[in-house]
Amino acid sequence: MPRGPLTLPLLESRTHDVLDRLLPGAVHRDGLQYYIPANERELNSADPLQYTKRVEGDHLVILDDLAVIVEDKAVALSALSKGGKTARIKNDLTGMVTKAAEQSGRLRELIERDGVVRIHGEGLVDLSHIREIHTIAVSLDDLTSVATATADLVRAGLLDLDNIPWTVSIHDLDLIAELVERPAQFLLYLRRRRNPDTTVMFTAPDELDLFLHFLEAGLWVEPDPEQVRVAFPWMQAPTTGEMRRYREQMPAYITSRTDPLDAWFYTKDSADPGVVKAPKPSSTPSPLAALVDEIQARGTYGWLSIGATMLEGSSTAQHKMLGNSKDLLKNPSATGAPRNLTVPITSTVNPAEGWVLVWWTRPTGHTLVQIKRAAEEHLRAKKYQLGVPRGVAFIYDEDTGALEDVIYNGHIGELTAQESARLTTLKPIEALHGRLHPNAKKAPSRARSSPSRPPAARPKPKRKAKAKKRPKRKR
Repeated sequence: MPRGPLTLPLLESRTHDVLDRLLPGAVHRDGLQYYIPANERELNSADPLQYTKRVEGDHLVILDDLAVIVEDKAVALSALSKGGKTARIKNDLTGMVTKAAEQSGRLRELIERDGVVRIHGEGLVDLSHIREIHTIAVSLDDLTSVATATADLVRAGLLDLDNIPWTVSIHDLDLIAELVERPAQFLLYLRRRRNPDTTVMFTAPDELDLFLHFLEAGLWVEPDPEQVRVAFPWMQAPTTGEMRRYREQMPAYITSRTDPLDAWFYTKDSADPGVVKAPKPSSTPSPLAALVDEIQARGTYGWLSIGATMLEGSSTAQHKMLGNSKDLLKNPSATGAPRNLTVPITSTVNPAEGWVLVWWTRPTGHTLVQIKRAAEEHLRAKKYQLGVPRGVAFIYDEDTGALEDVIYNGHIGELTAQESARLTTLKPIEALHGRLHPNAKKAPSRARSSPSRPPAARPKPKRKAKAKKRPKRKR
């Protein structure tokens, strides 16, 4: 049977407690034993009941559509590794990171392939609803700069590019849990920290420097625009600006940022009235923070992944999202029909990470049940049309302007007859071209409006003042 947190060894118990703070409401399976195929025949059967090889895992944490797989490694690094000796770093990390990647990767592969896991003492556990999986390797030792050296392991062929666990010490993970302002922010960091390009683009003295840089600047890496178009073929060709931003980004060394963190940490619990308490390091205020917190408070299914997706964009993009509902509410339909606006999120080279966000209004005379049904059908059809797995619809009351409901959808199968019928009524994909890029710094100069929303009136261009004619000189 899975061990409870009170019976876990020290590192496993501390990891459980920290993850419980970072992912409130999640279901924890600690010290689990599960079954994988023992040979090619069992693998080809694709039947978890036929798997006979029993293996162990330290933590499987499930929160709605999210799975976090964690392996604890109480392996002490040698003094030579901490001193930067390449040979010893390779040896120590081979026994820690690569082993953690192998162990967490096999459970991840099982979930992605079968959608179900047979856990010893529990039976078959349905995980077909999981749409996002992250792997973490937690060390008892402080890893300092070793934790940011995973790019070297990838280049050496010791780590698979598609299976890089976030390697962090329990001390840093505990401190990060104190610094995050909301769970969605932690998930966003996990997404960006595990991005394979992040390990190449950013190098830092230790993990906390990377996290503090995330709070300051986002830890954002511009994706290859051409690969984004491969992931989402319906998008237009990359613009000159997108290609320039991608080419001009350079690898950066993040210098130490921990002085303000140290000042806060050593004064936050001081009872001495003469001690001036230093401010806690924080991120730039998010325009969508209140909405993200409200969705969490509502307990909406998928609230964590929805919140992290909304926080993905720049401040400009978040202000744009915040204004979508206001624009719809200020311009109700003359016929009294509900209005909607669709925004795809495609700032990734992986189609499995794409999202569709839809805003709906409920006019007088329409029940919430009617609008919810229409919004969900529209959301599924739009996801199917764009080829993305997840989406969310926000429903607003036209009379009060209040958010009435939030609907998550992670359906990836075929559409029903009714949903297929709605698919035929959707505007063509080309109508979405020109939408604001989720991480754009400013709005494009000729962005089109959504097909379900009238284009905003453009200001008339100012005429250039005519140059005054100079008087001719008298000869």
